[in-house]
Amino acid sequence: MSEITSPNPYAAPTSDLQEARGDAQAPSIEQALSRGYDFRIGELLSESWQRVEGTKGIIIGGFIACFVALMLCGLVLSQAFSFVLMISHDVTTLMVATMLLSLLITSLAYPFMAGINMVGIRRAADQPVRFSEVFAHLGRSLPLIITAIIMLVLVNLGSMLLVIPGVYLSIAYLLAIPLVVERRLSPWQALEASRKAISQHWFKVFGLFLLLCLINLVAVLPLGIGLIWSVPLFVVAMGVLYRTIFGVLPVAK
Repeated sequence: MSEITSPNPYAAPTSDLQEARGDAQAPSIEQALSRGYDFRIGELLSESWQRVEGTKGIIIGGFIACFVALMLCGLVLSQAFSFVLMISHDVTTLMVATMLLSLLITSLAYPFMAGINMVGIRRAADQPVRFSEVFAHLGRSLPLIITAIIMLVLVNLGSMLLVIPGVYLSIAYLLAIPLVVERRLSPWQALEASRKAISQHWFKVFGLFLLLCLINLVAVLPLGIGLIWSVPLFVVAMGVLYRTIFGVLPVAK
């Protein structure tokens, strides 16, 4: 991938986040993987919380749009798969068809998830944030779905084998989807770039992810009202993490 040499005017200021950006440029993937990075969970969460303002409606609305789209796709695909279920009495065929249906419906969420991820990344980089971002990457649906399928298969295989490989990959692949749209990487390139980057501080990223999940779990308790803040916090925190590791390319004019 070619190196970006123009200054990034949207680079967000940080306090003690150790991003090793040097000259405020968005590095190439190779540079990002080789330069090293570090962050403190508390400081990353603090910055993310400060950046949540102005994103809540967009992110929550994005998840609602994703849910509605998946419901519609699920109905269509269920009708298609029902024919297989009607003519087959083989248990193995039924199980395989059910698993394929579940995998396909899940993977269809990722083009929308990519848009939601990019809302967090844009906010982390002080770039314009709009609701249209949620739908801006549907044109990349095919590579996103392929990435999602490969990721889900590998994580599930790892979980079935010894559990630990599945846990490792589920964290290591956290940033693969935004890499497909923000850096235009192929599915395997994005998966490997995410894995190599996160593996440098896997336990710290795992701690961040676990803490964000606990925050969302607590937010569910009071009738789910707290999710209005905790879900955007999760999305923006992933955006800050992405910016910390890879930087963010300027918005095309």
